[in-house]
Amino acid sequence: MEKKIWVFALVAIFCCGMMGVGVVGAAEVQKYIMGSGPMGGPWRIGVGAGVQLINEQLKDKYFFTAAASGGSVENVRRMVAGEYHTAWAHINNMYDAWNGVGLFEGQKPYKEMRVLEYMIDQALCVATLAKSPIKNFTDLAGKKVNLGPAGSGGVPIARAIFKALGLTDKVKLNYLNFEGAAQALKDGQMDVTISPGGPYVTPSIVEISRSVPIRLLEPSSEEAKKVEAELSYLYQGVIPPDKAPGENADRERKAFFWAMYWVAQASMPDQAVYDVLKVTQEPKNKDLLGKVLNYWISAGPNFSSIKKIGIPIHPGAVKYWKEKGAPIPAELIK
Repeated sequence: MEKKIWVFALVAIFCCGMMGVGVVGAAEVQKYIMGSGPMGGPWRIGVGAGVQLINEQLKDKYFFTAAASGGSVENVRRMVAGEYHTAWAHINNMYDAWNGVGLFEGQKPYKEMRVLEYMIDQALCVATLAKSPIKNFTDLAGKKVNLGPAGSGGVPIARAIFKALGLTDKVKLNYLNFEGAAQALKDGQMDVTISPGGPYVTPSIVEISRSVPIRLLEPSSEEAKKVEAELSYLYQGVIPPDKAPGENADRERKAFFWAMYWVAQASMPDQAVYDVLKVTQEPKNKDLLGKVLNYWISAGPNFSSIKKIGIPIHPGAVKYWKEKGAPIPAELIK
């Protein structure tokens, strides 16, 4: 019962955006800022829960602030600028920053990023009303489509998909936050909303699905081939039955997926990284955090996607995962 009360209270706190800086009593307490995500999205809640737990259990050593953020793109940009010590990020944004390409083209490659752990593979949530004639991506031509706030990692992914499918100049783009977009979809002011799922759909889409029938768009076989050929970090997977709302929820539905990771500045102390992993991976804590957001359940030492990019694992994380007996790619140890 106490756990349930703790979880519900925590969700209420973070949904209201009450994640500001608290009062730290001891001067020796180290302070860190962790980027989260936008209102209506899962990252805001998940990061907030992790920070709350870390602050409670390591209060004599650290104080973390869960900073409001537009999402992955903003998180990485603020890490590059030195404003965030740690954050969650999509693999495509990590790749761009590490190599100085894409959204980070023209900037010096950012080589101070380090990986703590894999979090989850996310689906691209492409939602419309069930009564809409829109069935797949090609049907988006001429339609009003929301991509989420500008700092969200889903924005460049959606844009890249449109480019691969020849839809770049055919879609009417909007950039409302996730909550505003879901309401606009429900009210008929938006044809489609696109956002990173949590891992399959955003909380705001789940909310409107309780009052209006929705459909999750699935890529056709031809669309999937074109996208996978152009975007190596995306793959077509399936949403398991009864794991997301909407039309045909009782069967598997196709979607594009990609990986996300917990990353930090290379300068973040090894002990701090080791300690936060130890707290969030402790079985009871992992279970508790997983009730707030399931990303914490799948979080672990899966570095297969990172091997393709070459971003090193943080030394504090290397120490932790080696103690757990996890295999660490030698090329990712610096």
